[in-house]
Amino acid sequence: MASFRIHTDRLRRGMVIKSDVYTRTGAILVPSNTPVTKDVVSLLTRHFIDYVMVDYQATASSPEDIPSPESVPKVRQQQIEEFKENFQIAENALSENLKNIVTNEKDLDIPLLLGMLNNLVENSENEVNLCNMLFTMKKSAEGLYTHSINVALWGQVLAKWLNLEKQDVELVGTAGLLHDIGLLKLTGSAELPPRFTFHAEIEGGPYSKHAILGYNLFKEKNIDVKVKQAILTHHERQDGSGFPLKIKHENINHISRIIAIADTYDTMIMAEEGIKPRSPFWLLKRLEDTGYQKYDSHMLMTFISHVTNNFIRHNVRLSNGLTGQIVLINKFNLTRPLVQVGNSFLDLSVYKDIGIVEILD
Repeated sequence: MASFRIHTDRLRRGMVIKSDVYTRTGAILVPSNTPVTKDVVSLLTRHFIDYVMVDYQATASSPEDIPSPESVPKVRQQQIEEFKENFQIAENALSENLKNIVTNEKDLDIPLLLGMLNNLVENSENEVNLCNMLFTMKKSAEGLYTHSINVALWGQVLAKWLNLEKQDVELVGTAGLLHDIGLLKLTGSAELPPRFTFHAEIEGGPYSKHAILGYNLFKEKNIDVKVKQAILTHHERQDGSGFPLKIKHENINHISRIIAIADTYDTMIMAEEGIKPRSPFWLLKRLEDTGYQKYDSHMLMTFISHVTNNFIRHNVRLSNGLTGQIVLINKFNLTRPLVQVGNSFLDLSVYKDIGIVEILD
């Protein structure tokens, strides 16, 4: 039976206190193997107990007693519609700007583009809503401008989670918008190459030159050098396995490190022709298992922990065909949450042969 330390305000019926809980005077307040009930939670709260060790029972006898997990209220439909409208405006503005740079060598209107991003962020009201709306929009095929805006927004969210200064958050946004502009130089027509996919692009191959081509477009322009470097190095990896320069972590600036994570995440959950998108939990588990050699470990851990927590209250389909709702994220096993299926709980950190294959809402 799995166990881990949990804050008392996240206790749910169906859990079991694993270890004796003591009062400040040393008396046993709640003995080991006590099932969690409302009365138990109330007792712990009255005695100012912040954390306890818990196990999970297989089922909850009274699921209606389980309170909804603490979360920001779900996104309103009107918010989603406004977000889509503002997103389309931002796409049109970005398309016009990038094509003008590639074909007419015009300057970039950075204040205009950052203003578009700010409108999207403000419409979202909070980072949880923003993440949820970005995920909702992943259900349709992607293009360069959609992907660029997504990477800019995911990057800015990560920058805020990292408590970066406002100036750096804006640099991340600018770098996200521009990171793939070199793709428009591959064909000489300001269009993506035939049969192009972003899943293939992150592997390099015939598209590996786009980072250098994008950098050359801005090399002499008046934008921050860290943004120029991010355009050039967003496919570089900490272990030197990236492209086009094969440089390692000490030569990759923090803006580029953020864009690398945002770019990979947005690409791998993307729906493209002939490519079935993977579950975010599959990708996050893959990044958790193999990504710490390739990406900045602190940034990656921050990203995974926040994104997984944003999926609390989402309905999911499991690999065994059942559907349920994520009710708790295990901070010791972020990508294997507790899922309520009917009257039962499945702790995916225990049932390792079961995974989340689809987010349903």
